[in-house]
Amino acid sequence: MLDIYLGASELLQSAAVWLASDGRILGVNALFASELGYPQEDLKGKSIFQINPHLNLMEWKKIWKALENSGQTDIESDHITANGKLYPIRMKAVMVDIGLEKVCIGIVKNLMELTRYKDMLELVTGMAKIGSYELDLVSDELVTTEEFYRVLGLEKVTHPMTRDDFRLLIKQHLVPEELINLDNKTDLAIRDGISTETTFTITTKNKEVKHLKLYVYPLSKEGITYKIYGAVQDITQQRATVQPLELVKFLIDNATEMIYWVKRDGKVRYSNYAFVERMGYTMEEITELHIHDLVPDVVEIGWENLFDLLREKKHLVIERNKRCKDGSFFPAQVVANHVEYNGESFICKYVRDLSDIRKTEAELRQAVQEISELKRQLELENSYLQSEIEIEYNFNNIITASESYKTVLQQVQQVAHTDATVLITGETGTGKELLARAIHSNSARSKKQMIKVNCAALPESLIESELFGHEKGAFTGAIQKKPGRFELAHQSTIFLDEIGEMSLDVQAKLLRVLQEGEFERVGGSETLQCDVRVIAATNRNLEQMIAEGKFRRDLYYRISVFPIHNIPLRERKEDIALLIRHFVKKFSIKTGKNIDKIPRRVFDILEEYCFPGNIRELENIIERSVILSHQQTLSFDIIPFKKGEKSIVEENGSFKSLEEIQREHILNALKKTQGRVSGPSGAARLLGLNDKTLFSKMAKLGINE
Repeated sequence: MLDIYLGASELLQSAAVWLASDGRILGVNALFASELGYPQEDLKGKSIFQINPHLNLMEWKKIWKALENSGQTDIESDHITANGKLYPIRMKAVMVDIGLEKVCIGIVKNLMELTRYKDMLELVTGMAKIGSYELDLVSDELVTTEEFYRVLGLEKVTHPMTRDDFRLLIKQHLVPEELINLDNKTDLAIRDGISTETTFTITTKNKEVKHLKLYVYPLSKEGITYKIYGAVQDITQQRATVQPLELVKFLIDNATEMIYWVKRDGKVRYSNYAFVERMGYTMEEITELHIHDLVPDVVEIGWENLFDLLREKKHLVIERNKRCKDGSFFPAQVVANHVEYNGESFICKYVRDLSDIRKTEAELRQAVQEISELKRQLELENSYLQSEIEIEYNFNNIITASESYKTVLQQVQQVAHTDATVLITGETGTGKELLARAIHSNSARSKKQMIKVNCAALPESLIESELFGHEKGAFTGAIQKKPGRFELAHQSTIFLDEIGEMSLDVQAKLLRVLQEGEFERVGGSETLQCDVRVIAATNRNLEQMIAEGKFRRDLYYRISVFPIHNIPLRERKEDIALLIRHFVKKFSIKTGKNIDKIPRRVFDILEEYCFPGNIRELENIIERSVILSHQQTLSFDIIPFKKGEKSIVEENGSFKSLEEIQREHILNALKKTQGRVSGPSGAARLLGLNDKTLFSKMAKLGINE
């Protein structure tokens, strides 16, 4: 079942990981593996702790507890790639039930992806003489832009560097006081998690003196700084360059990412074309708007409070619903940065439309719901099949050598490939259900299980609910909705055994299903459609019942489109010997015995008997004989049976149960062996059973040693 979910997650446009309660990775989609730089199969079997350096088992248990309570939670953290690089992520974790196991699916957003315009920013920072850096305090790895070394006036370093490596490199170009100042500012940001900046003077490799400004921004989690990033800017010549500024504005104006700036009073200061087009305004209209017009829920927080928070934090990633000019909303991820320009503060916002992602998530939820519904349907069908599994069916293995019975089988073959309704008539015990299963298994509907209903075994008050299902609360005891047998038999076959026992009221509803293919559950108003082939069976004279007003004539015509009469065993005596051998073999295996000899007189006696109970009566006789036999030869002497007797069942209507007879037989054997069970002179040897088999039977029948 998990494979179905993993397949569905490949359709997502976001990275996805499936996790167990102990943090094991059960599977990932291709995008998740790609972001981490691993082959997809290599991640299976790893743990979340191997890709998230800030997470341990104790913290994961807390997250799992939160998932069990609320069903989902959001996690902000970092992942570490195969080559050891950290990148920030946000994961929406959702609890999912797969069978009896609870698993977590994490939809992961790579926050580094929000900086899509890396090349553009490299160009812009180069023109502005700004070099960027990032120092990962976990791996002690320094990552910089190419402009970083040009601004410093140093040779570019291509190999990975630690903080100490960089300190040794720059030390020779600074006076001691400058180096101490830089160390203090960096340590302050790391220790206290406070953003800071400072100016310093450096002598380049070409002996040029440059005045630079350093910006340091920390990233912390639970009070511990795990990364610092920032920039170094050349402020030697503070002069405007018209051409680069025009190019920067052109790039931002025409970027596909939505960008806009907001002042502290909430007025929109600037927006690019992408934002204006998505929101549905003109450039003139949007500069007249307040932030409340674009993000209504900001009113609850208070724009000034949010502005002051951003001034302190410098950087926030949040999700908000944006309101367009036409009143419609779309979900958006917003990267907000605080910017100071010409003595005025702004919030610069980069907006990412999440509509497609939300749509994909909704489709995934729908897929999960559909899978759950299919799973529920399978469980219902399996529940029904489990209740049927105790009955042994031969399906097409109908045992016969009778020419008269082959005519019946020819009728079965003729009607099987059609969808015609079949009525099977015949005496009790002739195997009407076996014919029904032969028709079904040779039909186009054989891929699905045939559904059986014994109309005589169900109380009058329950037969309608059993056939058509019921809604929750339809009657006392209906604690949940339950589909009926006709729903389970959709695109399959339903076998209505003993149809003559149906009440006239249920007959009317059955007639509607046959005529129109529709019905309602008990207590429900929704009309359900079904495509079901009906095979009915009865041992009663339906025409006589019609004359007596006990069976509907119109229903009779509907179910008897193709009537088949199943002949009694006394009309196919040539099959008795075949059936005797079949049942002896069957019950020998069932009882753990090895009976391979059948006396000739057994065949002679049984072939002369009229069998009013038909095959079922013959089967019962052989089963009892096998149980009472303790040698390799079938014992038949102990059955009180004479040639010409009308029926064993009628003659001995008060027969003991098979368990009682078996118990008495074992007790007699124990009596003869003076209570000894095993050994050469034990009861097991006398009965022709294995010692362990006899001990097991004695325990089951309540016989103490």
